[in-house]
Amino acid sequence: MLTDGTPRTAIWPIGLLTRAKIAPTRPSSGDWKIAMSFEPSSQSSAVRASTTLLVRDRPSFQVLMVRRNEKVAFAGGALVFPGGKVDPQDEDKRWEDHTAGWNEMSSEQRALRIAAIRETFEETGLLVSLRTGTECGVETTAIAREAMCAGKLDFLSFVQQAEVILDISQPVQFANWITPEFMPKRFDTHFFILGVGSEQQVTSDGSEITHAEWIAPREALWLGLAKERILTFPTRLNLQMLADSGSMEEALARARERVIVPVQSRIEQRGSRRVLTIRPDAGYGCVEEPVSELAARGHTVPAAAGESS
Repeated sequence: MLTDGTPRTAIWPIGLLTRAKIAPTRPSSGDWKIAMSFEPSSQSSAVRASTTLLVRDRPSFQVLMVRRNEKVAFAGGALVFPGGKVDPQDEDKRWEDHTAGWNEMSSEQRALRIAAIRETFEETGLLVSLRTGTECGVETTAIAREAMCAGKLDFLSFVQQAEVILDISQPVQFANWITPEFMPKRFDTHFFILGVGSEQQVTSDGSEITHAEWIAPREALWLGLAKERILTFPTRLNLQMLADSGSMEEALARARERVIVPVQSRIEQRGSRRVLTIRPDAGYGCVEEPVSELAARGHTVPAAAGESS
């Protein structure tokens, strides 16, 4: 046991974790694998991060997913939702003059939602959550995004110059996953869901993200099961939850009604089996997935934290 009572076999499943020793491979058989090494370490603070499930109804109920560059250290090749860490500027008080819904939420929620909107723009080119009546031209957004990716422009300056208003009340909380305390790099990741009705063109950034696609949640799950896509454990569970809805409005309504609780995964012994599990009140049902099934999906899971595989 760790000093806080966490079993040493507990792990953060392949997903929202930045590790230098994650290496994707694709064997000749076509099976995907993410090899991971775990080293026990002292506790570290969880870095705040935001991830967005962008959903639409046309041509059918779909969610936007992006594929990470296979060469990046973190979850290379994985199909994920757009997102990333909260930047210091996401907490800048100057945002008050360029957002709607500022007084409806805590400073924590403001920063998380601004980060979610910013990361979506950086990774997909979609400028979302705009207040009704404000818009930005396609050419303007394309130029601004290129400048942001090159480090020549920050998001706040772009919004100020474009004279648009971000409605930070539009994103709806969907989930909250936190890396276990013994991991060297930890994330407190807040998932949001947001409906998209515009016809903006989705384009990947060509660096960290190599591909973006609108896909039905059940199709994404099927592709993961068929090993045609890498789906991380949190991504897969959130896709399963999303697939319970048949439309954008239903998905948003379900998210509004759900009580969001922090989720930390762990491995527990069940007789002769080791299973991956999460708290039962997280909204995902009873999750007790045999580690052997994780391995069958292409994930290499060590017998205990501290072992290499």
